[in-house]
Amino acid sequence: MARFRRVARGRFGPVLAAIAMLMPMAADAASDDGTRPGYETIILDADDTANAELARFMESAGRALWRFSSGFGKSRPASPAGEVFTESVAVYLGTTELTPDDRFDLLGRIPRDEVLAMLGQMAADEPIRTIGAQAGGARIVNALISDGMTRPNVQLREEICTASFERLTHTRMTALLEATGTTIEAWGVAAAPGDEADYLRDSLPLRWERGQLLHVDLDAPPIRSCCWGYVVMPDGSGSYVQFAFGRGAFLPYLSSHACFTRTPDGWRVSTIALRMRPR
Repeated sequence: MARFRRVARGRFGPVLAAIAMLMPMAADAASDDGTRPGYETIILDADDTANAELARFMESAGRALWRFSSGFGKSRPASPAGEVFTESVAVYLGTTELTPDDRFDLLGRIPRDEVLAMLGQMAADEPIRTIGAQAGGARIVNALISDGMTRPNVQLREEICTASFERLTHTRMTALLEATGTTIEAWGVAAAPGDEADYLRDSLPLRWERGQLLHVDLDAPPIRSCCWGYVVMPDGSGSYVQFAFGRGAFLPYLSSHACFTRTPDGWRVSTIALRMRPR
């Protein structure tokens, strides 16, 4: 795989080609003798605090966004913006680099009827038709909603956001990268325990906990079929894990987010915070 992506289905949601540009490049490597340096076991606080009402909204919004993005011509339903977003949506941009003052900067407040097209156009390599941009934007928001780990996010005014978990101090994370010879793009947080992951046939099953900080070695020998990543455990052992089908997804340590606000009409997506690489 050329990118460290979480592309699991089910409750972790699809991550489709339209948001590949939101996922950073991985640059992890084994040492010259083929061994991989070990590291300390780190379990981040990743309890999901979404209540039942919010969970139902996330599920229904995901279905509406999927129907819209997968429709074609006259079979495409009307835009679900009214049932998904607040009247305007705050869009933030962040970097994919690890910095001491990591933050999201406000791009602007976008009218809800324009959000999907704007996000889809941002993800495109060149200008595309409005309906295509809207469909791409719907896939992006659907993927962000599906990430789970929904809890208050300190970087986004304590709004309730997906892909939110405890963060290490900059000093501690930098030391971890130096000790393992990795970069931040290779690290992710387990969205499910290791026994829920799918492994390559005859591969060693791994044991990790939900919320555990792990990294992927993309310099491991590639597997011909799609889409296997070599997950490295703290003791240096590892195994090939399926990243495109089944369960056991990882969220990037530096993740993008969808955030929610309760309105008189129920829960709605109020903020989108994206991490993007410079082009």
